[in-house]
Order: sequence, then C-alpha cells, then structure tokens
Amino acid sequence: MEALAPLAGPLAGWLGLFMVVLARLSFVVFLMPGIGEQAIPVQMRVIVLLGVSMALASTGVVGIPVMSPFSGFVAILFSELTIGLCLGVTLRVTVWMLSIAGTLISQSIGLSQLIGVAMEHEAQTMVANLLSLAGAAILLSADFHISVIASLLRLYGDIPVGALWALDMRMLVNQCSAAIGFAVLLAWPFVAVNLLYNICLGFINKALPQLMVAFVGAPLLIGGGMIFLALSIIGLLVVWKERVIDVVGWM
Repeated sequence: MEALAPLAGPLAGWLGLFMVVLARLSFVVFLMPGIGEQAIPVQMRVIVLLGVSMALASTGVVGIPVMSPFSGFVAILFSELTIGLCLGVTLRVTVWMLSIAGTLISQSIGLSQLIGVAMEHEAQTMVANLLSLAGAAILLSADFHISVIASLLRLYGDIPVGALWALDMRMLVNQCSAAIGFAVLLAWPFVAVNLLYNICLGFINKALPQLMVAFVGAPLLIGGGMIFLALSIIGLLVVWKERVIDVVGWM
C-alpha cells in the first residue's frame, strides 16, 4: 500500500478532472438531438457519455481542478452542471422547433387528434413526430454530434471550468425566444391556408345554410393539408437545417 501512495495524488486529480468534464457533458449528451432521444436506451446514452467524457479529459485541454477544499470542488461541479444544462437546452431547442411547428401544422390540417409514438417525454402528434425524427436523422447524417463535441472542446477557452459568470444568460434566452418564433414561422403557411379555408367555409355556409359544409370541408382540409405537407416538407427541413447553427449560438 505504501508503494501505491505516490500514485494517489495523480489518480485523484485525474478522477476530479473526469468528474468535472462529466458534469458539463451530462446534460449536453442527454439533450443532444439524435443521441439524446428517449427512444434510445439509457444504457447506450450513458456509454456514449462516459466515452466522450474520458476522451475529452484525456486531451489535456481541460486543466485539473482544485480538489481542496472539498466544498470548492462541489461548487465547481455545480457550476459545470449548470453550464452543461444551458448548453444542452440550446441544443434541444433545435428539435423543439420542429415539435412546435409540427403541432401547429397538425392543428391546422385537422390531424391533431392522431397521436404518434412518444419521442419525447409525452406523446406528440404524428406530424410533430415525423418532423422531429426527420430532423434528428438529418443532423446525425450531417455529423452534427461531432461538431458539437469539437465545439465543446473549443468552448473551454471561452467558458473555463467553474466560470459560471462567463455564461451569457441573456443570449440563451434570446436564442430560445428566436427559436420559438422561427418554429411558428415554419408553420405559418399552414396556418394561413387554414384561415383561408375557414373564411371560405363561412361564406359557403352563409350562402347555402342547408348544406352540411363540415362533411365536405373536413375531408378537403385533411387531404389538401397532407398533400401540402408532402410537397413542402423537404423545403421546410432544408430551411430549418440552415438555421440550426444560428439557434445553437455557441457552435
């Protein structure tokens, strides 16, 4: 045991470094589009988290934190968890944009009652699930997760370990607000078509009160909405992908 005593200091320092990196990456990995989806088993996400944390801790970019006193080290861990949560939320907002847009589209074309598989914590509409799954697949195929890890490594120069004060909370709030506004903008053509449909339906109902316009208009709304969605979904996803980096803000 005495022969192993000289190794106790470096080992403790490396474990502290690993815990600090793990604290920042935990929320980032579990909220990252594609990797952090609820459909992926927790064990797989934990393995990815441990592997990426060990890789980043071995690069030498992150310095070994001060372990004494222990209360100071706990404060550093709490700061890193907070930083990771804020960074992870900005990543997750990119998929939430598609969820919000899909929910608005579903309500506009009459498909809001058809619930799909729960990709998030609760079940969503089929259009929201379709857009969220397509968006996650597009980001993974574009190596978005690799860009996130590289940006996290670079971000240690802008936001050092435990430097919670270096995190611009106003920028995060503005990014989230802009993301919600962009999600509504993505669904706005469907909302406009739905508004025009209801106006026309009102005129028809006024001119022909004896006609049950709802039985004629509902299939037209659903069928036309699905055709419109099929024609516009590629352009919608392309526009969304071009906006992802701006929404994240720190990549």
